[in-house]
Amino acid sequence: MRTWRITSSMRTNELAEMLREVPGTEVTVGPGLVTVHIPAIGDTFQIAFRNVLDADWVHVPTGEPAVQVDLRRKHESLPLIVTVDDVVFTPAYADDLIEPEDGVLVPAMPNLIAYSEMHRDVRALGQALDDPDFTLDDEVLAATLTAHRCFLAGAMRIGLWPVRVAAWWEYTSARSAGRVTMARFRSDPQWDQLMDGVREARQHTRQREPGQHAEQNGIRAIR
Repeated sequence: MRTWRITSSMRTNELAEMLREVPGTEVTVGPGLVTVHIPAIGDTFQIAFRNVLDADWVHVPTGEPAVQVDLRRKHESLPLIVTVDDVVFTPAYADDLIEPEDGVLVPAMPNLIAYSEMHRDVRALGQALDDPDFTLDDEVLAATLTAHRCFLAGAMRIGLWPVRVAAWWEYTSARSAGRVTMARFRSDPQWDQLMDGVREARQHTRQREPGQHAEQNGIRAIR
């Protein structure tokens, strides 16, 4: 493993080579743009080199290779950590998603969350609601749904497109609509596009697997 870190003179190709040294990544380069696909999570993101503030190797608990890229987003610096078969990012703030007139209860939020962890948590809640013996306080359920929406928004703002995770969130939200009162989310065209992607993926699922089983999968989630 090379010991380089990004500098103002580093080129796009050098950032790409740095990311290629992380196992489980598929990296391609275009003019001023690095595209990273991670098959293990089934998602892809792009890094515009002009938005890169810093990049360096970082230590993660597993001891495996990992690269942190700090991205400029408006007036913020957002960390994006590419590790083996995964990517770690910062959840969005609930205050940025909720209408200002609405109060909202949100559980303690992590500073960073891995994509695989987000998928696991959102899917687990959706699956739990299918269990007739599962109970969860309505306020806690509403707060958890809000937290999961913050995870998804955090993923999208660094360029990820978590359709499968969003499908589970939408399923859980719809199942909960009759028992919890959610705060109103601000209008977000990007979120609307993601929901369009969920509907399209469900339609493909139904077409591939006609019958009741496919219909249930299409309603619940794209796994």
